[in-house]
Order: sequence, then structure tokens, then C-alpha cells
Amino acid sequence: MTASLRTRATSTDLPLVAGALAVFAWGFGPLIVRGIHASAASIIVFRFAFAVPVMIAIAYLAGGRLSLAVFRQALGPGVLFALSTMASFSSYKTTSIALATLIPAVQPALILFIASRLFGERLPARRVVCAVAALSGVFGVVLASGNTSGTAMRGNLLALSNLFLWTAYFVQVKRVRSTETHSWSFLAAVFTVASCVAIPWGLTASTDIHAVGGADWLLLGLTVVGPGLMGHGLMTWAQRQLDMTVASLLTLACPVISATGAWLIFDEKLRALQGFFAAAVLVALAGIVVDARS
Repeated sequence: MTASLRTRATSTDLPLVAGALAVFAWGFGPLIVRGIHASAASIIVFRFAFAVPVMIAIAYLAGGRLSLAVFRQALGPGVLFALSTMASFSSYKTTSIALATLIPAVQPALILFIASRLFGERLPARRVVCAVAALSGVFGVVLASGNTSGTAMRGNLLALSNLFLWTAYFVQVKRVRSTETHSWSFLAAVFTVASCVAIPWGLTASTDIHAVGGADWLLLGLTVVGPGLMGHGLMTWAQRQLDMTVASLLTLACPVISATGAWLIFDEKLRALQGFFAAAVLVALAGIVVDARS
């Protein structure tokens, strides 16, 4: 292998690894939220209250800084992130975790069209085939769920709204990360802007803000370190070098992780057919990763 090929492989591998670790952390997010004995509104208040100072500290430790220019870039993504968090956390509490995570997983279908139009990303035939296979697997898990998981229409609608909010956020982050903006500074600004939207909503909507206690504090801390710091931090960094389609398709692993965890921890039943389709998603994802490295 020549030096140029080794450099290319390394520059591709690191973002892929970062993206995979981010998705792994995101997969546990719904399980953590479900495990906290408080409403989604209360969880959101404390999650952002804890996360903002942590993100700002990490930004400065990583050599970044917050400026008016960074906040201007983070304004749109921050509002979208707040709305997406409000919708997703609420869906985790009102429908099965499998459906709350699988419905937004249709995002790659939207990204495939957006990426080619807005960013001129190349769409190799093999990647399209893997994407269709992965999405088919996701739909298969949903259709195979039947009535085994106590689904609720309100939660499903919240998950559907999160699909569009999260897709819009993902696109906005890619736009910013295509520039020279410091990733951790940008993420700290996004969390700060989002907190200005989400915390007032949470304080208004919550009826059990004082119910948080005991092990809930540990779980709240995990939402900051896991899905927040590790998940959003690594993915935001990786998005500068990863094609948006690849980054988006990697997130298809999230519902597989979340649904399996919900089955093991909360006894949300997972049928054998669902397990088959979940495995198909993972195989398709492996194909995407191999294609991205070639």
C-alpha cells in the first residue's frame, strides 16, 4: 500500500470509527430516558442544564472558543436540536422504544436525495442497494412488531415529527461542518441555543420537576456523557469528513441497539421476525461501511 493510499484509508477510517461510536452511544439514549422516573419535560430541563456547561468546558479545553459568529452559525441548528429533543424524548415515554427509534430511522431515505442535490455527493450503486436493504429491514422490524409493544398513536406522531426535525438538523450541521468551524465550539453553541428553547418549555410543561431523585441523577449524567458528549461530539466532528449519506446510514444501527435493549431491560417483546430484520439492517450497514472505505 502506497503512502497516499494509507493516508486515504486513515482519513476515512477515523471518521467512520467516530461515527460508529456516536451511533452506539445514541442507541442507549432512549433506554436511559425511559429508565428515568420523571416526565420527558423534566428530563429535558436537567439534561440541558447539565450539558451546556460541560460542552462549553470541552470546547475551550479542545482549543476552541465561543464567539458571536459561532452562535450565528448555531442558531438554526440549535432551535432544530431543541425541537428534535423535545419530540424524541416525549416519544420514548409514550410509545414503544422500537417504534420511537425506528420511525426516525427512515431519515437516510430523505438524506439520499438531499445530499446529492445540496452537497453533490456521489451515490454509488452499491451504496444505494445497501441503503434500500437497510431501510427495508427497518420497515420490516416495524411491520413485524404487531401489537406486542404497547404502541401509542401520540408517541408515533411525535416520532414522525422527529424524523423531519432530526433530518433538518443533520443537514444544517453538515452545512456548518463543511466550513472551518471548530466542531466543539459549534456543538457548545448549539447546546446553548437549544437550552434557551428547551428549558423554558420543560419548566412550563413539567408537572413533576421535583420527582427526579436517587438513581435518576446518575442516568441524567449518562445522557450528558453518552448520547450528548460522546454521541453528538463524535458525530459532529466526523461529519466534516464523512459523506452525509454515510453518516446518516450509520444511524440505522440506533433502533437495532435501542429495540434490543428495550427487550432485555424493559421486556418490550421482540419477535423472531423482528430479530431477523434487525440482523438484515446490520448486514446492510456493514456493506455501506465497506463501500465507504473502498
